[in-house]
Amino acid sequence: MPLALLALAALVSAAPAATPAAAEAGPRPESAPAPREQPGEGPPVKEPPAPARAAPPPSLDFDLLGEARSPGPAPSPELQRMVQRRRTMLSLHQGLGIATWAAVAATAFVGQLDFDDRFRGGGDTGRYHRWHRGLAVGGGALFLATGLLGVLAPEPYPKKLRLDTATLHKAAMGLAAAGMVAQIALGLAARGRAGSLSERRLAEVHQVVGYSTLGAMTAGGLVLLF
Repeated sequence: MPLALLALAALVSAAPAATPAAAEAGPRPESAPAPREQPGEGPPVKEPPAPARAAPPPSLDFDLLGEARSPGPAPSPELQRMVQRRRTMLSLHQGLGIATWAAVAATAFVGQLDFDDRFRGGGDTGRYHRWHRGLAVGGGALFLATGLLGVLAPEPYPKKLRLDTATLHKAAMGLAAAGMVAQIALGLAARGRAGSLSERRLAEVHQVVGYSTLGAMTAGGLVLLF
């Protein structure tokens, strides 16, 4: 019996004693094995992000009044021809109008010289009379041609009567047309009474009407420029 106790005591003393830290920590969990790379496969490649889609530019087709814009019907060929004819005739009207104003201004200037030569001590030589008559005939023909181009130009679009530059131009040219007719009548009447007292009076009225006609033409041209 004593021998058995001695052997048990020897076995207990030979076993290693567990440290307090190890006893408190308890069993360590086994670490998970690192994943193995398959042969022939590299590290995973990240795909680049998709490029952002550019926003479309803002549209400049808008209506300030907020109304929907609907395409109108295409103009007819006849309407296009009328527009082109009107543009051509009014371009000629403008060019001839400038030439007419220059002719009427020259007629008034030479007519003043003719009046002074006959009635204001110029000697009544008659040297300006033919020039005055020729310029008057040429200016009257240009005025008639210019007026016909303006009146006969087609109107492709309906136009309401209103007070604008075109209306003022027509009114001024209407006065000028009346003045041209009056000048012709007064000039013929004064020449038919040559040598009488009434010739001078008719010539003076003819002179005043001539300057008035030139003024109406000037106003009618300037109203289109300003």
